[in-house]
Amino acid sequence: MNREQQLAEAFVGLTDTLAEDFDPVVLLDRLARHCVEIVGAHDVGIMMATARGGLRTMAVSGESAALVEMFRLQSGQGPCLDCYRTGRPVDVADLGGIADRWPELVPLAVRAGYRAAHALPLRAGDRTIGAVNLLLAAPGGLPAADLRLAQALADVAALALIHYRADQAGTGDILTRVQSALAGKAAVEMATGMLAERGGLDLTRALHALQSYCRANGLRLTDTAQALVRRDLDANSVLSLLN
Repeated sequence: MNREQQLAEAFVGLTDTLAEDFDPVVLLDRLARHCVEIVGAHDVGIMMATARGGLRTMAVSGESAALVEMFRLQSGQGPCLDCYRTGRPVDVADLGGIADRWPELVPLAVRAGYRAAHALPLRAGDRTIGAVNLLLAAPGGLPAADLRLAQALADVAALALIHYRADQAGTGDILTRVQSALAGKAAVEMATGMLAERGGLDLTRALHALQSYCRANGLRLTDTAQALVRRDLDANSVLSLLN
């Protein structure tokens, strides 16, 4: 599949909000994957605003401990937070040259092998609801054309997120839907932790078990996670697919 075909499929996938299995959490995971596979970032993290004005990690392309810790730190400092606050992109061509700007984040990023970063706003109309962080293993950053492409993918995903109902979203609706997506992510993380504990798995394998169960049974990820948390679904039923 060439890049044009990849792009066509990506935009269709990000706008398919009428599908019965549409899930905001899955949508953001899909956006992160597209930014790696099509745009060319080495790793990607997506953060969204909480009701208190902070940021929460919604999707990460990899599951290494350093990467997860980096995005946890960005709730307090880093390109994602700066991008979210200003609503403007943040471009860092050489992370090693700006250690003073984010004293906790930059050393961790460099040790993890990242040398450049971009943060793009996740926008719903004139509101910024989060940020997309693109990490690169080499200094210099991405070409401007690739950044425009990543921003276009992020814009489409943000619109899909707040318009997945037929009715038009007002200001209050946008906030409600963002918080709904955050709650869905929290349910997925809680369910993943439950599966990890029950099955003696690491979190990555537990999440894969949950995703595999949803695919095999045609279920939405968030709905299934909530059923596990409520104990309406037995964890052993999900873990049985690993046997």
